[in-house]
Parts: sequence; C-alpha cells; structure tokens
Amino acid sequence: MKSLLLAMALLLPALTAQAQLLPEVYTVTGVATNDTLNIRARPSSRSADIGDIYPNEQVEVIALSENGTWGLVISGEANGWVAMRFLRPTPLPTMPDSAMPLQLVCTGTEPFWSATFWTNRNLEFKDYASSSAAPTFQRIEQSTTADGFAPVSFAFTAGRFTGTLDRAQCSDGMSDRSFGWQLRLIEQTNGGLQLRKGCCQAALN
Repeated sequence: MKSLLLAMALLLPALTAQAQLLPEVYTVTGVATNDTLNIRARPSSRSADIGDIYPNEQVEVIALSENGTWGLVISGEANGWVAMRFLRPTPLPTMPDSAMPLQLVCTGTEPFWSATFWTNRNLEFKDYASSSAAPTFQRIEQSTTADGFAPVSFAFTAGRFTGTLDRAQCSDGMSDRSFGWQLRLIEQTNGGLQLRKGCCQAALN
C-alpha cells in the first residue's frame, strides 16, 4: 500500500502540470535560424508537411498525442501537429486575482462577433452586425477560478457583460479547426439578455 501511495504521489504533480498545460502557448526553440519547425498532418515525422513555424515564433498547443511527444496546433483553417521537443512553455498573462488568462481572441457567428481579452483587463467586444463599427470596451471587474488541481473554468464580469471561459475543445462550425478555449458571453441589452457562444485562441506575437 505504501508503494502504491508513493507512486500516486509521484504521478500527481505530472498529471496536474499536464492538466494546467493545455491549451498553452509555446515558443519554438532548438531550431536553427535558417530552418523551420514543420507542422504535420498527423503526429508523425513521416506525415505530410502542412505548414512551418519559424524559430522563436509562438504557437498554441491545444492537445497532445497519446505518447505526449506531439502537440496539436491551429494551422490556417485546420489543425496540425508539431514535435513538442522543439517547444518551450510561454504562459499567457493572467488576471491578478485569478488564473483566468488574458491575451485571448474569441469569435462567434450568427451574427459574427469578436471579443478580445487584453492584458490591461479590458474586454473589447465588436458586433459586426451592428450599425456602429466601433468596438465596445469594458473593464473586467471580477473573475473567479473553479476549484480543483487545474483551473479549467473561469467566470467574469465586465460592464454589461458576464461570461464563462472554459478549457474545452471548441469548433467554430465554419472550418475544420478545433480550438482549446470556449467562451459563453451574456450581454445585457435594452431588449433583454443575449447569449453568445464562441471559440478562442491565444493572440500570438
């Protein structure tokens, strides 16, 4: 029994780290300045090359292969795989009072809209169906993090908006891409409450 407990104790930090890891931003490292890191169609070095990432460029990994050696990333209108040994974790900035990440760009449809979480705690919202092209800025006043080993859900308020941001596989319904973040946004309007659902990805350098 003691040996089993010891094994569980040794395994728990690794599981916790992995749960907190994804989705996460990484920086390409260990690649020569005159070379690129290939994005593969499948998690194999023999798979087709569908894109390239330059040294020191950032990429968001949203899932791992079964053996953990390949990371699933967004490549154009689809997803691809990159070798994790060439990536260094570069976490996104977070809210000072919770683990909620900032520097995310979220989009949704019916009608088209976007919401961007800036590092100055501003939520920039734009409704492309509106007669006004100017975006709305609201300050994020409060955010809370779900309990547990790894923060997976975040609730926030920002002016007339309330919402939840979840670490969850998300599809925009218009492409073959999968995203690692899902946003549910409730806006208080003169006509009542309006719920929007969308997918998010890191705003990379």
